[in-house]
Amino acid sequence: TPGVCTCNSGWSGSTCATPICSPTCSNGGTCSAPNTCTCAAGWSGAVCTTPVCSPSCANGATCSAPNTCTCT
Repeated sequence: TPGVCTCNSGWSGSTCATPICSPTCSNGGTCSAPNTCTCAAGWSGAVCTTPVCSPSCANGATCSAPNTCTCT
């Protein structure tokens, strides 16, 4: 159809400028490129589901939320 864009894979929107992340980014992360999340502070990983603890947890504790260590 004239005037209608068909976006390349990984892109959406009227001008094909909106990246698609599948699965979607979590915990406030944003989709910055196709299947590429930019994570909010305190989160890391492919879809921003891994909490970051700084400094790292010690003595067997695990990082259960941003800057929150949990003893096991």
